[in-house]
Amino acid sequence: MKRIKYYIFLLLGMASLASCSDELKENVSMNVGVKTEEGVTVQGNEVTVKAGTPVVFNISGDPDNISFWSGEEGSAYANKDRIVVDANEVESSTLHFKIWARYGNGDCTKDVLHMYMSENFPGIAGNDFEADAKLMNEFQWTDFASRLTDKEGKNITLPQAPVGNIKQAPEYSVNITDLLGKRIAFAFHYQGLKNTAAQPRFEFSQFYIENKMKNGTTSKLYAGDLGFTPINMQCKENLEDQRGMTTNREYGSVTNNVSGIWNLTDIKNGNFAIHSSAANKALKNSWLVSNLFVANACSPDKGLTVKNMSQSTDSYKYTYTKPGKYTATFIGTNSNYKHESRVIRELTINVLPNK
Repeated sequence: MKRIKYYIFLLLGMASLASCSDELKENVSMNVGVKTEEGVTVQGNEVTVKAGTPVVFNISGDPDNISFWSGEEGSAYANKDRIVVDANEVESSTLHFKIWARYGNGDCTKDVLHMYMSENFPGIAGNDFEADAKLMNEFQWTDFASRLTDKEGKNITLPQAPVGNIKQAPEYSVNITDLLGKRIAFAFHYQGLKNTAAQPRFEFSQFYIENKMKNGTTSKLYAGDLGFTPINMQCKENLEDQRGMTTNREYGSVTNNVSGIWNLTDIKNGNFAIHSSAANKALKNSWLVSNLFVANACSPDKGLTVKNMSQSTDSYKYTYTKPGKYTATFIGTNSNYKHESRVIRELTINVLPNK
C-alpha cells in the first residue's frame, strides 16, 4: 500500500512539473483590429483616418504586456535600436538651447561662463581627479562661443548679465551641419571673477541637437545622451558654501542648491544648471564636459505602455494629428525568468488632412 501511495505522489508531482513547464513556455496570442466609425475606414491591414479623429484599436488575446508604437517621429518601432542616423541622409544639424543667467549683476556675470568644443579630446578618466583637473586646465579647447547664433542666424554671446525671467533669456540655434560624422566633445567652464555681488546661476534649458532628414523627418539628441560629467575643481578646498555636498565631491552633481555645483537632475530632457554663490563668497570654478559623440547620433525611438501584468484592456485609443503614412505597431509579450514569447502586429495608418 505504501508503495502504491508513493507512485501516486510521484505521478502527481511529475504532472505538476509538466504543467509548470508548459506554463513557463506558453506562447502569447494577440490580434489587433480597428473599430470602423465615422471618419475611420478599414481595408485589410490598412486604415484611413482624418487628422484629429481618434482611432480605436481593438485588442484580443492574452498578452501580459502590450506596448504601442505609433509610427510617428520618435515612436517608430523600426528605429527602436537606432542610435546613429546616416550623415548622408541629414539635411541640416542644429544645436538648440537657452541659458538664463540669474542673480548678481553684470559686473559679476561678465565672462564667467565659457563654452568649448573639441574633435580630439581624449576624455577624462573619471577616477583620477588630479589628472582630470590638469587635463581640463591645459587642454587646447576650441572656443565655441564664436559660433553661437540665434534663430535668425545672428551672432549672439553667452549671457553677460542676469535677466528677470526666462522669456528674456537668449535662445541659441547653432548650425553644426559641418560637424556631422565627426567625434566631438562639448565643455562648459564656470569661473567666477568677481564676488562684490552674487556670482550668477546659469540655467540651461531645451539643450538638444536636432537633425532634419532629407525625407522630412527629424531626430533629436538631448544633453542627457551626451554623457556630461562635472569636474568640481574646488572639491578639496572644503568651502563653507559647498559643505552640503558630502559624496563624490570630485565628479558629482546635486539636487539641492549647493553653490558652484552642477544640478543635472533633468538633463535627460535637456535641462541643467549650476548654482549661484552669495556675495563675498569664494569665487567658484567648475567644468562640465561631455563624452565624445557624433552629431548625427540620436536617441532610440520609444513606444508607449498600453498594458502590463496588473492591468487588463481590450482596446486602445490614439489620435494622429499630422497627415502622413504611418506604421502602427503593437508588441505583445508574456515573460518570466525562463521564457519570453513575443508577437508583433502592424497596421498601416493613412492620415488625411482634416478639411
